[in-house]
Formats: sequence, C-alpha cells, structure tokens
Amino acid sequence: MKDSSENSNKNENYQDLDETKSIQLSLVPYWFLAFLRVLLTLIPQIGYIHPDEYFQTVEVLNGDIFGVASSRPWEFNSTFPVRSIALPSLVVGLPLFILRCIAPFISLWFDIQALTPYALLVTPRIACCLLSFIVDYCLYRICRLYCQNYRARLLTLASSYVILIYGCRTFTNTFEMILSSILIYLVASCMAKSDKIIFQDEFLREMYNSSDNMKDRIRIHRLRLSLPWHTFSNVFPIAIVTVLGIFNRPTFVAYALSPVFFWLHRGLGSRFIGLNDFNMRMIAFFICSLPALFILIFLDSYYFGYLTLDEITHKNISLMRDLVVTPYNFIKYNVNSSNLAEHGLHPWFTHAFVNIPLLYNVLGISGLFGFFHLIYR
Repeated sequence: MKDSSENSNKNENYQDLDETKSIQLSLVPYWFLAFLRVLLTLIPQIGYIHPDEYFQTVEVLNGDIFGVASSRPWEFNSTFPVRSIALPSLVVGLPLFILRCIAPFISLWFDIQALTPYALLVTPRIACCLLSFIVDYCLYRICRLYCQNYRARLLTLASSYVILIYGCRTFTNTFEMILSSILIYLVASCMAKSDKIIFQDEFLREMYNSSDNMKDRIRIHRLRLSLPWHTFSNVFPIAIVTVLGIFNRPTFVAYALSPVFFWLHRGLGSRFIGLNDFNMRMIAFFICSLPALFILIFLDSYYFGYLTLDEITHKNISLMRDLVVTPYNFIKYNVNSSNLAEHGLHPWFTHAFVNIPLLYNVLGISGLFGFFHLIYR
C-alpha cells in the first residue's frame, strides 16, 4: 500500500511536470518571434519605409545632441511648430544621449569607435524594439484579466508584419501604438475591477435589505464599507497617457476616445451608479490631465524658444506670447485643405482598401468584412 501511494504521488508529480512543460513549450514559437524582432532590429535593412522614420525623430535629435548639421523638417520650425519634442526626446533622445556619454569610455577602454553610423541608426531602434514589448505585455495582461487564450493572441501579434517592422522603427506612430496599448490595458483592468466590486456591492445590498437581524446588517454594512473604491481607478495614469498620446500625435484622440469613454461609462448599467458618477469621472480626468498638459506645454515652449529660463525665474510669462501648444498648431494646420494639398491628397478609401490589407493581410480583410457586416446587418 505504501509503495502504491508513493507511485501515485510520483505519477502526479510527473503529470504536473509534464503539464508545466507543455505550457512552456507552447510559448516557444512566441519567444522565437520575439528573438527575431530583436535580430531584425540589430541587422538594419537597406533602404527605409518612409522619410518620417528619420525626419520626425532621429534627424532632429541627432542635431541637438551631437551638434551636427541636420535638416530640420518644417514640423519643427520655431515659428509654427506642429510636433512636440517631449516624447521623441525621451524615447530617441535619451538613448542617443547615453551613447554620447559612454562613447569616450568605450573608445578609451576597448579602443572601439562607438559613434558610428551603425550605432546612431540602431541605438534608437533598439529602444523602440524594447518598448514594443510593452504591447505584448499589455495584450498578455488583458487576456489574463478576461481568461482568454493569450498564447494564440501573442503569436498573432508577434508574427505580425506591423510589429516586426514598424514596431521597431522610430516612427511617432510606433509611440502611438505603445501608448494605445497601455491605455487599453489600464481601462480594461479598471473595467474588470469595477465589474467585480459592483457585483459584490449589489449582492451585499440585497443581503442587507433582506436581513432582519441587526447584527447581520451591521456586519454586512461593514463588508460593504471594506470594498475598494473603484470610481476613480487609474484616473491619473489614464489622463497622463492620453495627454502624452495627443502631444505625440493629435490623431491619438481617435484611438483614445473609445477606451476613455468606456472608463467613464463603466458600471452605469447597474442600479447604484448613475450620471453623477460619469460627470465626476469626467471632472477627475480633466483635473488629472492638467499637470502633464502644463509640463508638455512648458517643455515645448522652452525648446522652441518661446520661453526662456529668465522669464521662468522672474515669473514673466505671457500665455499668448510665451507658450506654444503643438497639438493646437497641428490641428490648425491640417484643417486647411490647401496645406494638405502641398503634401499630397488621397481618396478617403485608400486606408480601408489599400493600407489595411497591406498592413494586416488576411486579418485586415476579415476585419473589414466584419465591420461592414455590423453596419449593414
């Protein structure tokens, strides 16, 4: 009997090991694709995807950090800047600045020239590649929140042409993708948390109303009071990410609108959350966005020469003269059709019938069919 019990325990242990092993092996294709993503970043291909890959980030910051002659695009002219410098400086400028700082030591200790064209090209791309894994992590966390098969979704994402190529390049669109994934994850976690707490709250309210025992009612009331407060969950990080995304590319509004609305709207179908909660969340979201808004405005105003340290020190700041709001300039420029005509206009259906199939292949085509099916059914 003892031997049989020991054998059964061993078999159970072996089964546990086999199950763990199968789970780990199921992610091997994903880790291979993740390695491929890094490898493609370290082996730059001849040519480029679009000039914006350089002229909206690397070209500007190389000139600022290394003091070399650079061709600054019209978006970054000091008279009417339409692009914020804050996020490109953080994602692209910081790695280049670190490279500039350590280059003399690498040359001294290892007799290796660090400031090569390869290093200047690949260093910002490595930063973008590493940041692109935030998208993978957010997808993984969302799948875990809602008990979905994260393996299949991670494989779909990691094998995507968009993440393998565009996700590792210095496009502002890449920053937009990362911020969008962070925003969706923050909102998804809030919605899951709110659904759970609202269900518990309604259950305890029903128990409280149906109970005739005073001690039980007191105990239930205390349980209700111990529930976490979820009304303003993640409001500060959601507001910061939204402001950063809009300053990076004002088109971020289109991506942020739905998640932010769902964050504001969560729980409104229940009996105890009403329009007042919706309005309070809107006010809290606006207030929490102000610090990031002011910081980015001041950074851009200082960078483009609208604001000086002397004016800040002496508090001699004029809102109309010394501050520049780059998203406002971006919108103001693009609403003028004559300005857009200078850069080339294309039909409205180009994105739907050309760009989406090129980027997402079969998934893009099936997504379009699903979208039109929802509209016309």
